[in-house]
Amino acid sequence: MTVGIDLDLSTVRALFDAEIEHGLQSGVQLSMSYRGEVVDIAAGDNGAGAAMTMATTVPWTCSSKPLGAIAFAAAWEAGTIDLDTPVVEVLPEFTGGGKELVRVRDLLTHTTGIPEPMMSVDPSGANVTSWADIDALIWAAICAARTTTLPGAAMIYNPVTNWFVLDRVLNTLGGGSSGDSYRALFDQLGLSATLGADWALPAEQRVTVVAAPDQQSGLEAMQLASALPLPGVGVWGSTRDLRVVGEVLLNRGAHNGGSVIGRASVEALTATHWPGTPYRSVVDTDFAYGLGVMTQPLVLGRRCSARSYGHAGGNTSTLLVDPLFDLVVAVYWNGRLNDVKTVARRYALVRALYTDLGIQRLPVTNGPAAAQEWEGER
Repeated sequence: MTVGIDLDLSTVRALFDAEIEHGLQSGVQLSMSYRGEVVDIAAGDNGAGAAMTMATTVPWTCSSKPLGAIAFAAAWEAGTIDLDTPVVEVLPEFTGGGKELVRVRDLLTHTTGIPEPMMSVDPSGANVTSWADIDALIWAAICAARTTTLPGAAMIYNPVTNWFVLDRVLNTLGGGSSGDSYRALFDQLGLSATLGADWALPAEQRVTVVAAPDQQSGLEAMQLASALPLPGVGVWGSTRDLRVVGEVLLNRGAHNGGSVIGRASVEALTATHWPGTPYRSVVDTDFAYGLGVMTQPLVLGRRCSARSYGHAGGNTSTLLVDPLFDLVVAVYWNGRLNDVKTVARRYALVRALYTDLGIQRLPVTNGPAAAQEWEGER
């Protein structure tokens, strides 16, 4: 059977238009490469009345986490650190409350056993006048945190803390300052992205993030974290730049004729190191994970191959890499939804995109129950 390929992505465009019309988001920005062909889509507005364009700056939030994984891989290859290096060996202050057992591997897989300390930070009484003060406040809260489960034994997804500590480890070893593990990669990859929001940009050149009525508290937390120069959550840029990050992984570490990291490192990062919940349902606190990337179709979209990986962030963005089909997708929806609706929106995009690209549904081999579930997804 011959299946046509629609690189104009007419089904995707119709989906975006319908979602905008129904108020799920004010606008969308998408950048895709498929077999080397790049397609960009910008639709709707930026949340402040200006048109969404491919130059509009958007928050990547946790979709930026693969950058930290790549930075780790470079240090790993250089021999300065190992997956099983105890964090306390590099950062002596990271001690007490069971943290001595936390390894670098646990940071990268969100299995430190530490609930997100940032959720309980009380800045009242603190003298905070600069980023250095904020950095010190965050580090003090992390050093005071205690493990609640044995490190390596359970996933507790931490949007801020694990990548903050990872960046501190890498910069201690490499002689950099806070955030430099990310900034160095921006330069190496030729990205225009910034760590922390650039408020000097005119309002029409960046998004004003909007959210559904039931997501206002989540929006406030997202806006605070993404505005700060925090590795793993605070990157702002275009989805074109985010697509480039995915292409580095798809191309096994190669970029512009050089090598950012080696092929074996990419395989290590993108393999599943944490299996996630055993139940065939989406659990936003326990899902299949590699080293800094989400893995497997359950989180990313059921039309994806078993080799797919990437990351989602802020209930607004997704980076998806599907090596089986030579596909990289970076998308930002300017409309924060709850977890269930966010997954449904991502699934809908993947269905529409794979349909436009003529990618046929893959066979399901996990038994009758899985087949019925897949049939319902279709």
